[in-house]
Amino acid sequence: MKRTALTLSLLLAATAPLAAQAEVKYFGYWANNNYQPENTDHTNITHVWTGRDSNAASTTILAELQQAKDNGVKAIISVDSFLFTISGSGSNITYGQHQDPTTAFRGLVSDLVNRGFLVPGDPARSTVAAFYPVDEPERHSLADVGGAAHPLLANAVSVIRADTRTAGIPIAMILSKKFRDAAQGLRLVDWVGVNNYGANDSGYIDTVGDLQDYMRPQQREIMVPQAGVGGILDNSPHTPETMYAIAKGDARVIMLLPFLWGHADTNGVRTHASLKASYTAIGKEVKHGLLGSFVSQSVNPTMLAGVPTTVSVTMKNTSGQTWRPNDFLGLGSQNPGDNLTWGLRRVDVPYTVAPQQNVTFTFTVIPPSTPGNYNFQWKLVKEGIAWFGDTTPNVVVNVKPKPTGSISASPNPCVIPIGGSICTATITWNSNQPNAEIIITDAQGNNPQLFAGGQSGTQSAPWISFSTIRFNLGIPGHTITSTDVRGVSAGAKERSRTATP
Repeated sequence: MKRTALTLSLLLAATAPLAAQAEVKYFGYWANNNYQPENTDHTNITHVWTGRDSNAASTTILAELQQAKDNGVKAIISVDSFLFTISGSGSNITYGQHQDPTTAFRGLVSDLVNRGFLVPGDPARSTVAAFYPVDEPERHSLADVGGAAHPLLANAVSVIRADTRTAGIPIAMILSKKFRDAAQGLRLVDWVGVNNYGANDSGYIDTVGDLQDYMRPQQREIMVPQAGVGGILDNSPHTPETMYAIAKGDARVIMLLPFLWGHADTNGVRTHASLKASYTAIGKEVKHGLLGSFVSQSVNPTMLAGVPTTVSVTMKNTSGQTWRPNDFLGLGSQNPGDNLTWGLRRVDVPYTVAPQQNVTFTFTVIPPSTPGNYNFQWKLVKEGIAWFGDTTPNVVVNVKPKPTGSISASPNPCVIPIGGSICTATITWNSNQPNAEIIITDAQGNNPQLFAGGQSGTQSAPWISFSTIRFNLGIPGHTITSTDVRGVSAGAKERSRTATP
């Protein structure tokens, strides 16, 4: 059955607000042996592929797990050589009955526990994230038999589960596009994935959806998009951004595990520039829990050149991690990226933000000194790691000329008659702002009161006393210039004083 409707619903979910989306928990690469140092900056899980020799497999597993543990990365480990006999090669591999899978597997588990890679009863502290008993069972002699899971596959899963030290550690398995041949077998494990190399994006998305028809409700899905060209693959890798969008839009997807980072016969992610750039960015977002969505913003579409203006942007932490101040996380300027158009390029998270909570960034911008139209747009950023989440809707702000003007008082000082306490001064002002106003304060700027308004004008102040009165010409929130006025006793002389903030 084609999954056009499901594909559309997943794509719509992927573009919906992230509050309604699940978080992709893991990102790593299939068969990542020997490559961890190259991609640990953007992976939080690695897949350890092993061969048919269990002794060599043990050596490989322990070495790769040590690297993973040192780097704080989890690992899926292939354990087929401990559970089956393996014959043939390439696409002709056949799995057979192991002489004593229980003893072989328990020996491996003992090594994992002794080395600290598996902490019984505590999956969170274990480096091992999942056991991988077999790859593509339907293609390697382990298809269903008589409408039931193949006995050898069922036995392998039972061996893993029977060891109480593995309790809580999932069992994972990835199948090919022929997964229906192991429809019952795939239901035995906890995490199940599917590949479809050679299919286009829509074809693979259909396959991902089709698999879900056969999964138990409790199972989680692994997406394994084609991420290489040539050699064992064709020249049509799946689009990273599309794959990630689908994964984020589907609550059942737990992991994005591209095939693959490196291979002797294939141009994988490590040597494919565009794939590398895309998957590095995606991996960093998953690894560091960098998920956020836009909620709202308050930005005046008209500002005055050089006049500080307060704005606010509200974002939502849709990740499973807490955002904290002084953790190099916040808003970064966009359009163009890292611009200083508004006098700053970063705004730090102002307070601790728990998962699924909103945070409002309230900050002051200084518009450009040259009038014109300027883009106001921001995006969440983890400094030195990645940009992430929604970009705020762009606001084209019209920056008008900087407010200018002058104000004077005459006479200044005015003369208070002998025996009197007040005198009169005439205040005259002129500006380029139609909403200009005159605010009076004391000499320290206290007790503001509106005196007059208008772009220009003249008005008497018949209550000037011996105390200094400051007449401030400006617009709401911004002072252009000021003049201080006071009275003096008859016969006294004092020069006028103008204060400019």
